[in-house]
Amino acid sequence: MADTRDPIDHFRTTHQHAGESFIDLYCWPGLLSIALGVISLIGSVASIAYQRHEWVPTTGIVGVLAIAGGVAWLVLEHHRVLRIERRWLAEHPDRAAGHHGHARLTDHSAAQ
Repeated sequence: MADTRDPIDHFRTTHQHAGESFIDLYCWPGLLSIALGVISLIGSVASIAYQRHEWVPTTGIVGVLAIAGGVAWLVLEHHRVLRIERRWLAEHPDRAAGHHGHARLTDHSAAQ
């Protein structure tokens, strides 16, 4: 399983947040909420198609709230990850110079 205490990839890539929503297990409730919201909105459209108008408000409201809640969860989780990243960079100032997409020059790339 992923390390949920520090979901940032500090060593293998210059794009530390690549795949963050799949690596960080705390993002999954937000992703599931968005998926369930989309399914609920599909149910709302289906209830319109089958002329079951009593289900339209329920499925529509549940869908919109689930998607909004999932997006809010992902935003809050990303802010948590950014706090962890700032703390890690404060503890590792030697790595901060090559951070934010700026690849550092290594011996291998200098030989080319």
